[in-house]
Amino acid sequence: MQATEVAKIDGQVICYNAQILSQISPQFFDLDWHRSRAGVHGSAPGRGHAHFLHAQGQELVLRPFRRGGLIGKFNSDLYMRFGFENSRAFREYRLLEWMRSRGLSVPRPVAARYVPSGLCYRAGLITERIPQARPLADILLETPLALPIWSKIGGVIRQMHALGVYHSDLNCRNILLDADMQVWLIDFDKCRRRRNTGWQQQNLSRLRRSLNKEETKHPELNWSDTEWSTLLSGYERDEQ
Repeated sequence: MQATEVAKIDGQVICYNAQILSQISPQFFDLDWHRSRAGVHGSAPGRGHAHFLHAQGQELVLRPFRRGGLIGKFNSDLYMRFGFENSRAFREYRLLEWMRSRGLSVPRPVAARYVPSGLCYRAGLITERIPQARPLADILLETPLALPIWSKIGGVIRQMHALGVYHSDLNCRNILLDADMQVWLIDFDKCRRRRNTGWQQQNLSRLRRSLNKEETKHPELNWSDTEWSTLLSGYERDEQ
């Protein structure tokens, strides 16, 4: 397991990987603080955005936790308090740590922050940025993928499911491919380990719907039933 330490600073609780960060402070989760040091190098779309940072010699991703939907219009970033270890940031940090220890290709967690505010809390998560990795959806807008890559994607999803991990938002933007065509899974907010009760097919169906939705917006998306069948074959082969 990683060398995770927990620090309590100014009423906040931060856990961090001391092998990656030599020191930690609440400022490390402050986007403006990083901007003042020219440390912000872009962002990825999504709820709250994921911001790409360069800090302490590392390429990192900062993701503040944000609410979406109707409730997000009135409450953008507050969650009910049930202790820092039960916060969404700490749970995701621990889950990433556990999955990596079992060989799954997910980002390495770097730090998680819990900020109490009355009966609620705010949170943020920092992970390592995967070098030269891009979302599956963006790649498919430019070029088709070889069928063995689709099979590999299915195999990685099966590996996640074999660990009992339910991905609450498995979609074609939370699957990344790096320059070597290694498959990575990201964004494990609200994800958890589950007993085998048949939820795996729902997870796959969610991914299929995301591809259909992307194709509706971009008819030129390079995928078809052939690619999907190959993904399922890779998933089922790893199941055997």
